[in-house]
This record gives sequence, structure tokens and C-alpha cells, in this order.
Amino acid sequence: MKPLRFFYLPNEANEGDQIGPRKAFRTLHEAGELGAYTAYSYLVERAKAASHEQALRDLRAAVEAFQPDVIYWQHLNGSYPVDSAYVRSLKAVASAPKFVWHDPDPYGKFIKPLDSTMKAALAECDMAILVGLGYLAEHVRRAGAKRVLFSPHSFDSERSGKPWVPTPTRRFDAIMIANLTCLKRIPFLFLPGGRNRKVMSRAFHNAFGPRYAVFGAGQGWKGEPYCRGPIGFNDQEQTIRSSWLTLNWGQFDEIPMYSSDRLPISLASGVPHITNHQRGYEHLFPGAPGLYFVHSPAEALDVADHLLSQPREALIEIGQRGVAYAHERLEATRVYRDVVTAIHQQLFAPS
Repeated sequence: MKPLRFFYLPNEANEGDQIGPRKAFRTLHEAGELGAYTAYSYLVERAKAASHEQALRDLRAAVEAFQPDVIYWQHLNGSYPVDSAYVRSLKAVASAPKFVWHDPDPYGKFIKPLDSTMKAALAECDMAILVGLGYLAEHVRRAGAKRVLFSPHSFDSERSGKPWVPTPTRRFDAIMIANLTCLKRIPFLFLPGGRNRKVMSRAFHNAFGPRYAVFGAGQGWKGEPYCRGPIGFNDQEQTIRSSWLTLNWGQFDEIPMYSSDRLPISLASGVPHITNHQRGYEHLFPGAPGLYFVHSPAEALDVADHLLSQPREALIEIGQRGVAYAHERLEATRVYRDVVTAIHQQLFAPS
């Protein structure tokens, strides 16, 4: 099969923010695995346009000029409203492109459900790419997606996984990098999984005192003595490497196989990671070194105590094996190469 002409619509407020997929697609193009490639930053272009209607016309013209085989659109939702007729107009250009809808966010059954733009786009998409399955895949299929592909979160090797000499002493025993937003500003009303995130943090603070810290924003952390406030995305690796362990309790913790990008970033940074188990992890991360799944905040503390009882050299060695695993399985170019291969095989193979 001939290499695909690939039109990428990244979700970014500033041109170039989506470092991982941009680098992956550019690398695939340079290697000849994509026949042609362009990125069109639709949110940036909308900010330049006189109106949303003009932004839609500009995007349609860019697709017409490029004549892609694939339109790959990330995080299309109500913040950039389109209807099914508009998606059909993009697919109606002479090259008859396939429309691939990719959303790296999780969604709930009642809290943060799929919106009308998402449903309109899904009704016309040839493939939907999700970061979780179960009820999320069911809702996407019900909206009309013809095929569903699962792809995990990845890390980009420009900001994470950089070479380092692991330090024998560190400021923290354990840290969490996570936000905790209260819905409608109501205390203790969190997104799914939020309550356990807070219970876990209080347990670790009680156990480790100042050698445990949370770095994140949100009303849910207000007044918590262990919360040091938010950090920039680019500062995550340095912060992670100041600790012997990282931990998280994921939001939307009932979505099978879903995890945020905290997991690959932590592994790539060379620090063991403790996180809640979600259905299917045993298939998604079989035997992953440096990754520890738990079923309750209390179990997370048990695992942390077990790990911190080991010699520091052992923790460093576990972290380094996690780095190798992350680079082999979860680096962006590897993950997006698999996506492109699946698109090619499932949407363009001879029938």
C-alpha cells in the first residue's frame, strides 16, 4: 500500500504545543512511512479568523489544497463546534479522505459526557481512537463510530526520559502530580476517582510528613498542608526525580485500560510509579517494571512501605528498567507509529 497523505489537526492553544504527536508524524514522514504530512493547528487558526464561520471555511480550503488520504483530528468538541454536514464536506474533497477522530481525554456517563459536536463528528468518522474502553467505547459506537481503536497515552522524548545519573539522596519519599477540581465549586464533589486521590494523599502525608508532597491545582487541595501548588508541564521530570516514588489515583477510574500521561512520564523519568488498577491493565502493561497497581489507598501505602524498605540501589535499578520499558512501549513515536499502521491496515487495505 502506498504511504498515506496525512492531515493532522492537533489540539493546541499555541502552535507546536503537541510535541509528541508532531514529532512522531514528522519522523514517520521523513522515514517515508507517510507520503505527505502537514499539521493545521485549528484552534490557533480560529483565533486568527474574523469569525468561527470563517475559521471553518479556512480549514475546508486547507483540506482542499492538501488533498489528504487521512484527516486526523484530535480533541474535537464543543469548544470548536461543527456539525455532521461540515465533516461530510471535508470528506467530500477529491481525495475522499478517511476521517479519524482521536480524543486523549476520558469522559463519564453523567459527569463530563460526550457533547453534541463530538457526537456529530463521531457519526461521520471512519475510526475513533480512544485512551480507554468499556462504557467509553460503548458510547462512541452508539454515536456512530464505525471502528474503535485503543491507543494509550505516551510521553515525548524531548521533555521526558532525558538521560540522567540517578541521585542516591532525594528530597521526597513519594510525590503526586495531580489536580483536584471540585465540581461546581462544591467541596468534596469531585470527578470520578477524585475522592480516593485525596484519601491517598492524606494517608501518605500522615505516614511520611514533609517527605510527601502533592504538586497540583484545584479547590480540592485547598488547605492541605502537603500541597505545594501546581508546576509547569515541562518541570514534571525534574520534580519526579526529586522523589523515590511517584503515585496517582486516576480520575475516571472505572474506564477500562485508561491511564493519564502521568504513568508513561513517571516511568520514563526513572522513578517507580504506584497507581490504581483499572480493568485491563494486566493486558495493557504485562510485567511492566517499575509499575505497581493497587486497589485502594491503603494498599498504595503498603506498596510504598515495601518499596522504601529496599536498598536505594534496588529502587534505582527498578527505575532504570522502567525507563527501558517506557522507551520501548510508550514513547510517542512508537505509539503513533502503531496508530498509523492500524489506520493503514484497517481503513486502506484491499477488501
